[in-house]
Amino acid sequence: MQNCLIFSDLDGTLLDHKSYSFSKAKPALKLIKEKEIPLILTSSKTHSEIKKIQYKLSNNDPFIFENGSGVSYKGQIVNFGIPHKIIQQELTKLSKSYKFKCYTKLKLIDVMRLTGLSETNAKLSQQRKFSEPIIWTDDVHKKDMFLNEIKKYGLIGVTGGRFLTISSHHDKAKALNWVKLKIEKEQNQSFKTIGLGDGKNDINMINACDIKILIKNNNENLHQKNWIYSKKIGPSGWNEEIIKVLKNE
Repeated sequence: MQNCLIFSDLDGTLLDHKSYSFSKAKPALKLIKEKEIPLILTSSKTHSEIKKIQYKLSNNDPFIFENGSGVSYKGQIVNFGIPHKIIQQELTKLSKSYKFKCYTKLKLIDVMRLTGLSETNAKLSQQRKFSEPIIWTDDVHKKDMFLNEIKKYGLIGVTGGRFLTISSHHDKAKALNWVKLKIEKEQNQSFKTIGLGDGKNDINMINACDIKILIKNNNENLHQKNWIYSKKIGPSGWNEEIIKVLKNE
C-alpha cells in the first residue's frame, strides 16, 4: 500500500495491556519501516510517555496525546485542549458533589499499583497538559449526572481501558484529521488512513479512517459496520491485521 498513514492506539492495541510490550508486533513494525509508512501514535498517554515509547520504536513521526487534546508535530506541541490547571480547578468544585480521585494527585505507589507501570513511567504518566484521568468512587447512577454537569465547563469524560479521562471536547478523531490534512498539504498528495484501537475512546478515531481495525479485547459490544476485527489480542492482533492489510492492498 502506497500513500497511507497508520493511526494507532497504544495500551491494549500496539502495547500489551499488562506488560506494555510491543514485541509481538515487531514483524509488522519492520514492514511499516520498510514501506516508509508513517506510524502516528494516538493515545490517552501523556506527551512524555509517548516520547519515550517513540524512542523505543525508533519512531519520529507526529503523535497525538491525551486523547486528542494535543499533537506533537515536528517537535512542536499543537494545543487543542483546555489546560490541565483549569480542568483541575473545575474538578475541585465538582468534588464537593461527587466522589472521585484525580490521577495526578495519587501517590506514586498507588499509580504503580493501579497501572503496573515502573516508577519512572508512572511519573511520566502524571505529567498531564490537557486532561485528568479520574477514578470514580461514587454511586454508578451518579456518573451520568456528573458527565452532564462537566459539559457546562466545556469538558467531556471518555472511558478508556483503566480510567475515566476528563478533557475538552476535542478527541482523537479531530486531532487525526488535523494531522492528515497537515501532511497532505505539505506533501501535496492524498493519503489513505488505517486506524487501530481497542476501546471506547478509539471509536471515533477508527471511524475517521478508511480502514477500520478493532483489536480484540473485552469489547464485543463495540462492533461497528465495515470494521475489521482481530482474532488475536493486543500486539499479536495488531501485528496480524497490519500485515494482512499492507500485503493485500
